[in-house]
Amino acid sequence: MSRTAANTPVTFRCAIYTRKSTEDGLEQEFNSLDAQREAGEAYIASQKEGTAHLRRRGH
Repeated sequence: MSRTAANTPVTFRCAIYTRKSTEDGLEQEFNSLDAQREAGEAYIASQKEGTAHLRRRGH
């Protein structure tokens, strides 16, 4: 985990951006937007300790 000179943890913020070029398949219970979000969340979780998922926005 990154720390400042005062030895306090550094907070980083990031966003997961998902997109779909067509509406095909959006009616499925699990679609490519869900898969993109899960992949992004898994990547964030794989990083150094101190990461946290702050909120989920529905589509």
